[in-house]
Amino acid sequence: ILLIALIPFTTWVVGTFIGPTAMIVPLAVGAIPFFARLVETAIREVDHGLVEAVQSMGGSIPTIVRKVLLPQALPSLVSGVTTTLIVLIGYSAMAGAVGGEGLGS
Repeated sequence: ILLIALIPFTTWVVGTFIGPTAMIVPLAVGAIPFFARLVETAIREVDHGLVEAVQSMGGSIPTIVRKVLLPQALPSLVSGVTTTLIVLIGYSAMAGAVGGEGLGS
């Protein structure tokens, strides 16, 4: 449904709504919010006590992100990337059914 709903936007951005280049737009529109939600969930799972400990020792926000949040959320982020790639493969199969061509062309 998203592929069909974005035909006018895809035509405006790419100049066509058929072909592999045109399918990048709806695939990105479908995958970016999905991945953003997975990243948000991964970061929210980090223990707040760790963040408070770094703040109490005078850590800045970039330090908290670089030294606490990203290392602690890394396993969930890797899982999120894997899930997003699997979802994109599924989306691309659907895109092939509506004119996005496919792996065999």
